[in-house]
Amino acid sequence: MPETLLPKTRIPWRHLVLFGWLPSPLKVLAYRLLLGYRIGRRVRISFGGVVIGRKVELGDHVEIGFLAVVQGESIRIGRHSSIGTFSYLSCNVIEIGEDAKIREQVYVGGPQLPESKFVLGSRTIILQLTNINPTKPVVIGDDTGIGGHCLIFTHGAWANALDGYPVTYEPVTLGASVWLPWRVFVMPGSTIGDGTVIGANSLVSGRIPPQSLAVGSPAKVVRSAPVFPKQLSDSERSTLVATIMAEFDRFLQHSGVRVEPQGSMRLYRYGRRTWRLLWLRGEARMDGVAATRGDTVFSETALAADELGAFAKHGVYWLDLGGRTRSEGGSRLTEELALFIGRYGVRLARYYDR
Repeated sequence: MPETLLPKTRIPWRHLVLFGWLPSPLKVLAYRLLLGYRIGRRVRISFGGVVIGRKVELGDHVEIGFLAVVQGESIRIGRHSSIGTFSYLSCNVIEIGEDAKIREQVYVGGPQLPESKFVLGSRTIILQLTNINPTKPVVIGDDTGIGGHCLIFTHGAWANALDGYPVTYEPVTLGASVWLPWRVFVMPGSTIGDGTVIGANSLVSGRIPPQSLAVGSPAKVVRSAPVFPKQLSDSERSTLVATIMAEFDRFLQHSGVRVEPQGSMRLYRYGRRTWRLLWLRGEARMDGVAATRGDTVFSETALAADELGAFAKHGVYWLDLGGRTRSEGGSRLTEELALFIGRYGVRLARYYDR
């Protein structure tokens, strides 16, 4: 193939040979000392996984999967985020928030322009085999979910523009708490508002307003606020939480965990270890019940700031449904429950007491 003025190397062979084979601790050390990357605590970069950029910042607990490639001029990946096996991200600017998950074989790349940017918010997820083209900026808000096999494009061009055919280069913006199920195609220049759900196998072109349900090809709004989403009463919400907890206990018991309710406190025994969960239902507070280091508080209503500060100080973990926060860290029980309620779309921002 004839050489061009600018290199067109899609696979960074030289970097892979130099760094890709190193075990994670050595790779992190080499990135810090030799390339000047800013890398947080407990970052794991699997065999063949590489990060290539002039300005790179990886937060605490970031994970880069087996043979995953992340390359750009500026790369910032927030705490507790992960890039899955065989995924490929290539863009001038890559900004990923906290607790974001990019699963296996996700492709983010394409022709680059000076303004090319890929922004993925916190607590988001992109499922397998999705293809995103950020030639123009692609901005995805917090708590948004993108199903597998989705396509998001910021440019459409093939037939000769000089012959009158359309050529489009326009950014794409997805708001917060947007849901794209599997096989949704988002066209250049599209904007999807906060809290909107797109039907599976739909094609989005243009603007979809917030708090809407849109389906079809092209997608058209079939429901919107205040009918969609349904507004739950306090009692309905509490009933739903009880249902989720019953399913959680059933799920654990199936795997050999013993669950022992003791009033508002629940004991979870697995092997020789025991974890305690204090479930605050409705407006109930912690009167007469003490949570100690390592316990998990599960509250349906928002916890006060002074309570959160006290929990953080004394090593008590929490999942606060009302306040939509969770402790920075967690016990194995905390993490299992946080993962389980995520199946119901419940995602909680981590609380950092500093």
